[in-house]
Amino acid sequence: MSNRKLINQLIQLQELIVARIQKKASMANPSLDALDANIKLLSTDLPMRVKSHLNDLLKKNPEAMVPIVDGHCTGCGMEVKSSLINEIHHAKELHRCLNCTRYLYIPSEIVAREHASRVYGEKRQVGIARFSTEPLMVTPLTGTTPEDVLGQLCSRMQSQGFVEDGSQLLDLALQREAIISTAVDSGMAFPHVRGVEGGGLSMALGIHKKGIHFGGPGRTLTRIFFFMVIPTATSAFYMKLISGLSQTFRQKDVREALLAAESEEELWKIVVRETRTTIQ
Repeated sequence: MSNRKLINQLIQLQELIVARIQKKASMANPSLDALDANIKLLSTDLPMRVKSHLNDLLKKNPEAMVPIVDGHCTGCGMEVKSSLINEIHHAKELHRCLNCTRYLYIPSEIVAREHASRVYGEKRQVGIARFSTEPLMVTPLTGTTPEDVLGQLCSRMQSQGFVEDGSQLLDLALQREAIISTAVDSGMAFPHVRGVEGGGLSMALGIHKKGIHFGGPGRTLTRIFFFMVIPTATSAFYMKLISGLSQTFRQKDVREALLAAESEEELWKIVVRETRTTIQ
């Protein structure tokens, strides 16, 4: 197996492991058989030394593969020598951080740094406003495919200055969905792109009134899309956000309020009101 292929396989494996954690957080009685089978399949042909170290890392943190940003390991903040960064660029072999021993890779940087830093650096932001804002509410979504829906959410993030390249973000989101769908029961989905560095955790919310097939459980149509861009450094906040959103919108009447919103302003007011106690 080539090292570039191995790096991609480890990133996909990590996504599945995080998806398993997410599913347990977002569903009351999750079925994990398919995820466990896929995790086992992706783990089967890993070199024994890699598999052993990966398992040791995952016992401590779901982030075993982390990107290098601004010359630093995003797992522990340790500076990485330029010679090592060059070797990682060439992907001739798998490299680990000398401090935290996480595996390292080079990320895609598509977050608009200045805008994200300005928005999330304000201390007055609390609750859901730490991660989103009214301009990132999108209703109604149109189209009939995941690409249609995610494309509109990515375009909104770009137009509002939260990412620099909406098309690239869409490609990464579709690649993530191809690993395993982020749709859960109750007509919700949590599509996301992880390891995108440069800003804060950002969330757009889209409502599709009719719903589309998003690869979720059975033939359930997905109508509510929580789309997130997640830098590695904010992974812990991401799991708390997922947990808070799931706790809030597991209730049918609250989901129906979202679906009934007639404007993006109204949608934002509902999200702020309903998450006031679940997202701190």
